[in-house]
Amino acid sequence: MISNKKTKHQAFTLIELLVVVAIIGILAAVGVVAYNGYTGAAKEKTTEANFKNINKSLMFEFMRCEIDSSSLIFDTHSCGNNNPPSTSLIGSYLTNKLRIKNPYNTSSSGISSNPCNLGTVSITTSSKGNYSINYYSSPSKKITTTNIGTTWTPVKVTGYTTYTPVKIGCNTTYTQVKITGKTTYTNINP
Repeated sequence: MISNKKTKHQAFTLIELLVVVAIIGILAAVGVVAYNGYTGAAKEKTTEANFKNINKSLMFEFMRCEIDSSSLIFDTHSCGNNNPPSTSLIGSYLTNKLRIKNPYNTSSSGISSNPCNLGTVSITTSSKGNYSINYYSSPSKKITTTNIGTTWTPVKVTGYTTYTPVKIGCNTTYTQVKITGKTTYTNINP
C-alpha cells in the first residue's frame, strides 16, 4: 500500500539564523579585543625582559674585564684597550649573538639609540666608560634607566658634572643635570 503522506521538514527561520550570527559576531569581537590586550601585555613584558637580560649581559661582559684585563669582551674588544667598547659594537653583539629582537616588530633589532622607540632598549654613553641602558614603558609612560660604570670610567670626578641638553623624543626633556650632594632636573621646552 502506498501512502500519500507529506513529510514535514524542520528548518531554522531567518530570525533564528540572524540571532545566531549576531551572537557569534559579539563573541568574536570580545575575543579579538581580549586577545589584543593579552598580546600587548606580552610584548611589554618581553621588552622589560630584554631590558633585564641586556643589563645582566653587559654586567657579565664588563665583569670579565675586572677579573682579567687580557680578556676579549663582545667577541672583539680587548679589555686592555684604552678606549671603552662603542655602543654600536655592543648593540651589534646583542642583536647578533643574543638575538635580541623588538617584540613589536620581530624583523627589527631590539636595540636602538632612542629609548622612546616602542619595544627597544637603548644603550647610550654620556662619558667615557659610562653606559645608560633605557627602555620606554608605554603603560606607565616612563623611561626606565640603569647606569653602568666600567673599568674605563675615570676615577677622578669633579664636584660638578654637567650634561648638555638632550632631546630624547618623549614628552619631557631635561637639562643641567648637576651631580653634587643633590641631583636636580630642570624642565625645558622642546
